[in-house]
Amino acid sequence: MIKYHSVVLICKDMDISRTFYQELFDLTIELEIEGLTTFIGGISLWDRAFASGLLYKGAGISEPPERPAQEIYFDTDEIDAFFNKITSRGVRLLHPIENTPWQQRTVRFFDPDDHLIEVGESMEEVIRRIAREGHTPEEVADLTFMPVEIIREVLKQN
Repeated sequence: MIKYHSVVLICKDMDISRTFYQELFDLTIELEIEGLTTFIGGISLWDRAFASGLLYKGAGISEPPERPAQEIYFDTDEIDAFFNKITSRGVRLLHPIENTPWQQRTVRFFDPDDHLIEVGESMEEVIRRIAREGHTPEEVADLTFMPVEIIREVLKQN
């Protein structure tokens, strides 16, 4: 059986990247050894020189190839507070908070190594927010593209 474990990000400066993830996302270090930091929850950081020697040794490649298009996703019930946190620290944005077609508010930005990160309002909070605006469960379902059964279940929890 294969089980997903984590994502590994290759970093130019481990100290800068470690601090970035700890401070913005309140991540706790699970393991730290030379060239590697793993956080509880499934994100690992590898030092670029360490990773190059380990991953590409014998492959005739001295540097990792260009990164494929990807992003790391987090969600929160407090998107505005998170946005204030990253902007107060001068984090480089791809875009400020925007609404998706399914009404989720998201922000995208870059970590110190230009990995793309998205933080979105949790879909549970999207449902609650739209319902607080006076919409029926059926209207919330239409606006979020989600089944009305899920809408009712989320609203029942509150």
